[in-house]
Amino acid sequence: MKLLVHIAVVTAAVFLCLGLPALAYLPDGDGVDAVSGASLEAPAQPSGEFVVILNREHHRALDEWEAFFTEREVGVIMEDLRCAIASGDAEGLQLAQRYQARLAENQMSLRSENGVLLVSKAERGLYDVVILSKEAADAYDYSAVYTRPDALVLTVEGGT
Repeated sequence: MKLLVHIAVVTAAVFLCLGLPALAYLPDGDGVDAVSGASLEAPAQPSGEFVVILNREHHRALDEWEAFFTEREVGVIMEDLRCAIASGDAEGLQLAQRYQARLAENQMSLRSENGVLLVSKAERGLYDVVILSKEAADAYDYSAVYTRPDALVLTVEGGT
């Protein structure tokens, strides 16, 4: 008799310690469970034309980054980005934030810089990635950057 009581008490204790917490991880009726991560929707694609300039010397996965920035399907890219945006270029910032939301957390850092200083740095190859609206790129005259051998220049069409 003592053995049956002992087995019952141990079984109840094991259920309380292991079984009850495990029930919290079972899916409920609406398909959401406690283990699933929250999914974030990427910000809307801004309208207009944009320029993305990647420094070829800083990245080995250029094909993957090109696919990523042109909104094609791409797997996991195992490189980080330091993205510069001209201060005052709201559309460029919006597109950069859209890209940042599509990547793993902290994979792409954003910094806003004075537009004249940014073009000067880019002309000397002192950049990782620059994202600009076409208007900002024309206003700051990035034509010297486009011809650099280390620059991969992508033109991106925004939404309508």
